[in-house]
Amino acid sequence: MLTMDKCTAANPAPIIIGGNTKPPALLPASASASASASASEQHTHLPQLHTHQQAHSLPHLTMQHTCTHAPPHSQKYAPDAPRRNLHELLLELLDVLLSCLVVAPCVIAYWRGTWELMGVLLFPNSQPFSALASFVIGGLGHFIFTITQNFFKDHIHPDKRRLTYYAISRLYTAVFGIVCVNMWRGAWMICDWLTSIDSLAIISVVTLIALLFLVGTRTLRNLGAAPYTVTMDHKSDYFEVDTMFKIPGFNQPGLYVLDTLFSVFVIGSLVVIAWRGVWGIFDLTLYPRDKAKSAWGSLLIGYLTVFVTFVIQPLMRYVCRRISGILKLIICDIYYLMTFFGAVNAWRGIWNLLDVYVFPDDRLMSFWITHIIPFLVLAALKCSNSILVRGVFIDAEGSGAECVHLPINYVRLHFLRERRKKLATEQYLHLESPFYYSKADHQALGRHLEKDKEAQNSLIEKPRAKAQII
Repeated sequence: MLTMDKCTAANPAPIIIGGNTKPPALLPASASASASASASEQHTHLPQLHTHQQAHSLPHLTMQHTCTHAPPHSQKYAPDAPRRNLHELLLELLDVLLSCLVVAPCVIAYWRGTWELMGVLLFPNSQPFSALASFVIGGLGHFIFTITQNFFKDHIHPDKRRLTYYAISRLYTAVFGIVCVNMWRGAWMICDWLTSIDSLAIISVVTLIALLFLVGTRTLRNLGAAPYTVTMDHKSDYFEVDTMFKIPGFNQPGLYVLDTLFSVFVIGSLVVIAWRGVWGIFDLTLYPRDKAKSAWGSLLIGYLTVFVTFVIQPLMRYVCRRISGILKLIICDIYYLMTFFGAVNAWRGIWNLLDVYVFPDDRLMSFWITHIIPFLVLAALKCSNSILVRGVFIDAEGSGAECVHLPINYVRLHFLRERRKKLATEQYLHLESPFYYSKADHQALGRHLEKDKEAQNSLIEKPRAKAQII
């Protein structure tokens, strides 16, 4: 997040306020993830500017200034920061409402439409072949998008070709979304094919085994999904896919491939099995003969759980800031299981309600509507990446309360951007003269100013102070 010092100068020194913001990767809906880190990251260009000024000092520019350092604003939106005033609580409430009432229903509707369309398009008369086809599409797609992420990050960037970036990035999300749905659909249907879906005992045992493996590998955190995450379409990590062991691809390509395969096929499949198990348990126990009542029941249970988990999150942040070790891991895992339970029921409720009420007599139209419209809405809100399930995240990872932070920052990031713009404007207006740079700096500063123009149109980019070049 932006850090500014309050300075008084006899002859104002050039200052560039800048840096790259990077949201965390989401919980499997991926984390993402992470819009919260973008609100807390420090700028990086200022130290470089000081070094450059020492090497290219101007005779006519004497810098005599005294600074008093104010507390960094980055702490206000960091996961560890307590929400103390009414304004912060209101912004947090707006983020929760947006996530629960807009983003989550759109994400679930998209997945429902895409999932059912795959059933129409991929071997509709053969469940085994349809399941295998989805699993192959999803597995290979995940693998390809993971190992090529550095290529996308290096070559597809709005500072190079803006129109190309927006076209390719949105196409990337649309294709990757289909890949994610197919991966889950394939693993889900294979599990249905190999085990009984009518036996409560078998489903419970299989689900328990999957959860124990996730606990043992410290990957229980990946069970969460919308409405516990809002992934922004931000350029800094648009194409990033985290693997479990975080092995760099260029230095150790063999281990990187193994890391990718393990993350996609092992951890990803365990997460699907756990979701399928809890979903199936409610299919068998909650009004099994009345789909509408069962859907409304799951929706009520899910959103009550979501409400409770959001209410106790400040307490969880407080506790996690003060404990560590195995106790912190246990507390975090309990919280992850609560969010998992709430997410599954919310998804099951909305999914089945769409089956019941959205063109039940014309299923194909219902599938296409819920596939296209939610994606367009999320893209318009600049959070279409919320549909993706990518990356592997470790339980209790991160300092302080980061391990239980729910990355749903959207409204807060908008207000943060406006606040940064206001602070930069005030800093500029208090200067006695405009910034001047020598012609030797023209090329480097020109690149910064081109990035500034794009940053002003981005929700979570940091504005920089204006500069005049001579």
